[in-house]
Amino acid sequence: MAVFVLSFLSPETATPSHELRFDGDAGDIARALDLDGGAIADHACYLLDRKDLTALASALGFALPDTEEEALLRRPHRIDATPYLVHTGYELPLMLEGRKPFAYFGDDPASPWLEETKALFAPHVAAGVLVLDTFELENMCPTTTGSEKEERVRYLAYALPGETWRFERFRQRCHRLFYNWRPWTAEDEREEGLLLGYSEEQCDWWLANRFRKPGADA
Repeated sequence: MAVFVLSFLSPETATPSHELRFDGDAGDIARALDLDGGAIADHACYLLDRKDLTALASALGFALPDTEEEALLRRPHRIDATPYLVHTGYELPLMLEGRKPFAYFGDDPASPWLEETKALFAPHVAAGVLVLDTFELENMCPTTTGSEKEERVRYLAYALPGETWRFERFRQRCHRLFYNWRPWTAEDEREEGLLLGYSEEQCDWWLANRFRKPGADA
């Protein structure tokens, strides 16, 4: 038996609105969901619709919440043991509640995920609740074969109206690290944590317990 988590997704924010934890046999779950290979990957997430959820509940004998929301099925992560709320996956609702001052998302400019994220935030930007800053970086980078290839990254950055000073600091960090690459340090980790709205105490805990020091064993 293993522990699994079902995170039910709000259609307004595409982030978990509530969660259900349960014990189950990975093989039974894979068969109920008719997964290819008949196995549950430890670090994978599975998006389940109502049909999948009904099959899962029937196979394992538990009741579903009264909701039509989709859900993500996953195994618990180490990050779940963090003694404060980690913002990842909850950026939009936390910003709408005024509990998070700044968030960013970066990927290839053609990424459909970036467009989906922008669409989720767009109504709140249009209403003036959030402010958007977007920019792209591009550079010719050497390859292992001795040639060069173009690397491009697009960023979407969001801030509360009174926190837009974070945009310029974020741009400076991105430019500095993109065009003058060097190993990521504990100082970088703390600076980013504070920029994202974590407290000094939370950054202290993260650096002591979760930050992987350069050169540390995997």
